[in-house]
Amino acid sequence: MNNLKQSSISKSRSYISCLSEAHRMLFDNFRLIFGRTWMYFAALALLAALYFSLYTHVLLYGNTTTLSVLISVASLVTLCAEVVYYARIMFLVNGRPMKWNIRRCAVLAGVYVLFWLVVALVYAAVSYGVIQSKQTVNLLELRPMFIAFSCVSMLIGVLLIPYVYSGVKYLVDPESKLKRILLSSYVTGLKHIGLIFIALFLAVLCVVICALFVSIPIIIVLIADAFSVFGVNYFNDPTGLPSYFHIIQYAVFTFTFFIWAYLNVFVVFVCYFLYGSIETREKEKREFIKSEKSEE
Repeated sequence: MNNLKQSSISKSRSYISCLSEAHRMLFDNFRLIFGRTWMYFAALALLAALYFSLYTHVLLYGNTTTLSVLISVASLVTLCAEVVYYARIMFLVNGRPMKWNIRRCAVLAGVYVLFWLVVALVYAAVSYGVIQSKQTVNLLELRPMFIAFSCVSMLIGVLLIPYVYSGVKYLVDPESKLKRILLSSYVTGLKHIGLIFIALFLAVLCVVICALFVSIPIIIVLIADAFSVFGVNYFNDPTGLPSYFHIIQYAVFTFTFFIWAYLNVFVVFVCYFLYGSIETREKEKREFIKSEKSEE
């Protein structure tokens, strides 16, 4: 396990215990984790900052064909960096080679992207059909459809919660197959959806609160940029920003995303202990049923 100090994963835990063990595992091993991940996390932060900078530029200054191409390329490269990012985290806990982890993380990422692409195409087809049927339509008339899309998306999100267990199992257990995690492992995760939901909700809530404090510099530079654009466009004021402002902005984005990457490690570790807890509970359940049958 790469010499990480951690409690046994083969133990039935409550959601509070999973959070506690993930917290302990992160902070007891932070120096080791940082030393083995900082280059990967820095690469992701640099690429994510580039993508976010381009996207922000489009929102504030307008879009062009060149920017659209650059954003598309940046998003794909950032997605690849995220695959390597998660592979590196799993490398720390499962001890498997990086190539093995990258391959498995890439498979999961591909399934995830493909699924939401299909959902997006269905939404687009429905929207096109509604607009075509009414010929002329305004945004107010489309509001019920947007509300329906939001509700369906939230429902899909809830139904995807059991895949937290399935995904970690695929990344930890070398014997697991993609077909099994999409079907039988999902059913197992569904039985423990309450445990997964509460633990993840609390973990994400903690991370979001911390991320909000870390994000204060980003908020400041974005507000400064937005007010500058507003003044130039509507009052013909001079920009008031130094020529090197966007360099500072990019540096702030990179530094913030780098810290976010380590905050997210806590959530991954919570998922790791949730997987171990569910595996243990299912094993104990099977042994109990087996003992009951043998006594009969």
